[in-house]
Amino acid sequence: MVEPRLDDTGASVGLLGQISNAAVATLWAFVGVESAVVFAGRAKKQIDVKRATILGLFIALAIYIGVSTLVMGLLSQEALIASDKPLIDAIVTVLGPIGGKLLAGIGLISLFGSTIGWVMLSAEVPYQAAKQGLFLPVFKKENEKNIPVFSMVITNSLGQLFIFSTISNSISAAFDFVIYIATLSYLIPYFIAAVFQLKLVFTGETYEGQPRSKVIDGAVATLATLYSTWVIYAGTADIKTFMFGMALIVSGIFFYGPVAKSHQTKKGVSDTPKRQIV
Repeated sequence: MVEPRLDDTGASVGLLGQISNAAVATLWAFVGVESAVVFAGRAKKQIDVKRATILGLFIALAIYIGVSTLVMGLLSQEALIASDKPLIDAIVTVLGPIGGKLLAGIGLISLFGSTIGWVMLSAEVPYQAAKQGLFLPVFKKENEKNIPVFSMVITNSLGQLFIFSTISNSISAAFDFVIYIATLSYLIPYFIAAVFQLKLVFTGETYEGQPRSKVIDGAVATLATLYSTWVIYAGTADIKTFMFGMALIVSGIFFYGPVAKSHQTKKGVSDTPKRQIV
């Protein structure tokens, strides 16, 4: 018998609902593991990108499992339900108040490092897209250190505006709001990529003479499609938050016109016959 939980409105949330809610939070925890691929063009060795991605996934998985097991072993069920900072509460039970302060200090160091990483990552995505002609050319601007300064300033300024827009009376509620919007925004491209991989498997494109790879990729793509569909469905439980997440993706259409115009300009220049010098 599973004891039902109650949501903020007082409605009962059964076991399946709890699993669905956990799926969104779990996906958020692992979003960014593939971020090493974004910097692949700057790596000296391509094998380092593969190692960083795979090792990062397994290291993050080990840490999450270890931390969850530690907390559940140190705190009672009642304490876990009532706690808004279970890891700190678990450390305090072992080391006392100094343990909580020590963990908070480590958390600040981790936060500083991850902030630098996300600042660089958020600037690299539009920069690489601009280099491939998929985004506004102005985002290709670099300084003398080959840092995409324009992309960095714009993306992180917009990020700060988004963070300020989530300010509320509850930090926890604001954080949950950001998690759901960011995760749903990631899921749509993941879903599209998984469906396209299925299309390649069914049509046999890029798999000529590779039956084994076709079967393996087909299984992975099927699982990815089902998982993405499930988590998207779980996220639509809060339709307002889901629509905000969709708005972030749809906002990209505003850049289609300028990008298309830039392509037309380049095509016109390239099609112009060069004058012969006599």
